[in-house]
Amino acid sequence: MPLQNYRGFSRDAWLLVAYSFISWMGGNIAWFIFPFYLKSLGFSYTDIGIVFSLSTIAQASVLLFSGPLGTKMGYKRAVLLGVLLMFLGRLVQVLYPTIALLTLGGVLIGIGMAFEGPSYMALLSGEVSDEKRHYLFSLSSAMGTIGSAVGLIMAGFLPRYLPYREVFATVLVIIPIRFALVVLVKSVLAETEKRLELNRKLLLKIGRFAIPSALIGLGAGVTIPYMGLWFNQRFGTSLESIGWLFAFQQFIMGLGMFILPMIADRLGSVKTIVSFNGSASVLIAAMPFSPTFLIAAVVYTVRTILMNIVNPIWNSFMMGFFKKEERSTVMALSNLSWTATFGVGQYLGGRLFDFSLTWPFMITALLYTLSMIAFWGFFRDAETKGYKSSAA
Repeated sequence: MPLQNYRGFSRDAWLLVAYSFISWMGGNIAWFIFPFYLKSLGFSYTDIGIVFSLSTIAQASVLLFSGPLGTKMGYKRAVLLGVLLMFLGRLVQVLYPTIALLTLGGVLIGIGMAFEGPSYMALLSGEVSDEKRHYLFSLSSAMGTIGSAVGLIMAGFLPRYLPYREVFATVLVIIPIRFALVVLVKSVLAETEKRLELNRKLLLKIGRFAIPSALIGLGAGVTIPYMGLWFNQRFGTSLESIGWLFAFQQFIMGLGMFILPMIADRLGSVKTIVSFNGSASVLIAAMPFSPTFLIAAVVYTVRTILMNIVNPIWNSFMMGFFKKEERSTVMALSNLSWTATFGVGQYLGGRLFDFSLTWPFMITALLYTLSMIAFWGFFRDAETKGYKSSAA
């Protein structure tokens, strides 16, 4: 593997890569254990879906303006604000586990993610040339994915010794490390880059990415937040085994992300995205028909790798269509399309899983397939006709 493609990054770039590792590690501890934490408090799937979806709706609402605001205040400050709000939200959820305050904490987390996510990606994109951007994005995602594997192992292992609430509380130690790493980053948005004009042409360009993203978000919301509980109820699988399963797929996915930019260089970003995500759509439909935990684990592992490994290629491909000062807004509005529908999907999934352990997977597979049809329709000629340009 030509490692020279991963050399020459700045100090700030490496700090942001480290941030990705720590962020995903803590985030996946919380993501994995939170449904079990709520179940231990006596909440139903529908209750969990309400907490999830209101958090996601709050994130979606703030994404309407967090991109331009992040551009105006500076990407670094926007990331720091987001991390602070996430810490406050998790603190509320640990200290006051009533349905109202769990939801309030989720709203704070959603708002924090709306500020942090787009500005982090815009900050990262400014650390490297256009030619090497998909390598830095892939490196950041790879290290984040490996970090998430570490977090999942911890989340699956620690409940043997600690109550769910104490395991969930470990994120309160991890989030301040994220804050400290961003404080050390020197990069800030220059004054000349703070001018941004939203117009019809820009919004139409964003919309071509937003429609496929929205379909994926809706499909993912229906099933993905409930997978740990599904394995537990369908096969009686222990939390530790589920944690190791999720961690294994994250490790493999993280390693694959180092190689994927070279595949995208050969096949093109569009064909890579469609082939990988399209294959994942077939596998998610097969999930409920798996007769044993082992078969279901293999299917879900391959599906997750295929679906998520192309995310940095997608983001890098999208960034290539926009100017530097547009990128925070583009990421925010693209995230909005995914997040808003993910929130709706979370609520629908909670209701559906209370009645069926099969239908949510069929709905997700259909939505994923429609997403790839839309993506191919919008971008099948993008690379051959040279549309991948910041001035396009």
